[in-house]
Amino acid sequence: MGGNLFKLGRLPRHQYLKIEGDIAHFLDKKLGEFYQIPSYYGDKPDFGDLDIIVSSAIPNWEQIRLEIIRDLGIIQYKSIGHVFSTVYQNFQVDYFVVPPKHFESTYNFFCFNDLGNLLGKICRRFNLKYGEQGLAYVFRRDDDNYKKDIILTKDFAEICQFLEVDYQKWRAGFANLEEMFEWAIASPYFSLEPYLKPSKTLENRAKDRRTIQKFIEFLHEKKITKTYQYLKNRDDYLPWVAENFPEAD
Repeated sequence: MGGNLFKLGRLPRHQYLKIEGDIAHFLDKKLGEFYQIPSYYGDKPDFGDLDIIVSSAIPNWEQIRLEIIRDLGIIQYKSIGHVFSTVYQNFQVDYFVVPPKHFESTYNFFCFNDLGNLLGKICRRFNLKYGEQGLAYVFRRDDDNYKKDIILTKDFAEICQFLEVDYQKWRAGFANLEEMFEWAIASPYFSLEPYLKPSKTLENRAKDRRTIQKFIEFLHEKKITKTYQYLKNRDDYLPWVAENFPEAD
């Protein structure tokens, strides 16, 4: 996400759609049901890269990767961990290869720019973490020398139900950024407080991620004052979390 690896800049919407169409047509034959392209809001004017989620269940990924390079005329490419980054028609295309069990949850997290990060910020106040592997409870031992993420659910519909946001609206998509932001702050657990005095992490993310910048601008322009009175001790939420996700044990 972000498209800064090759320093190629952003593309206007019409050029991006042409590239996405070319790549999708090619991958339909090569990958079939083993890939997904995350959704984006309807009037997004430009793009920094094209993200593609690939399930590692696809047979012969290494061979297919060579075919992508050959058949698409790729000259610049780089592999870093589970990400295979390429340059196609002077535009960055990233393939994120993930285990089958994380295929759908990674796709959901990548949809609509940084929306997943905005939801994750709400979840953290309950000692939870939302990311590519779904929603997890962050267990910490009392001495703080041991930490483990305990997966609660990978089902995004359940996550939306927990945060009390409209899953069907998310599925239908958002016409623009404002509609997407309104959806996020509709959660009764959203609070303006973390954005009033942003942490260094949030400040750095806002510098790198235009959607986060625009969200903060949206909060100021719309004079959003919504807050939620969180408990001081995040561990006190554990019984409530367990009640909402009984199958997580």
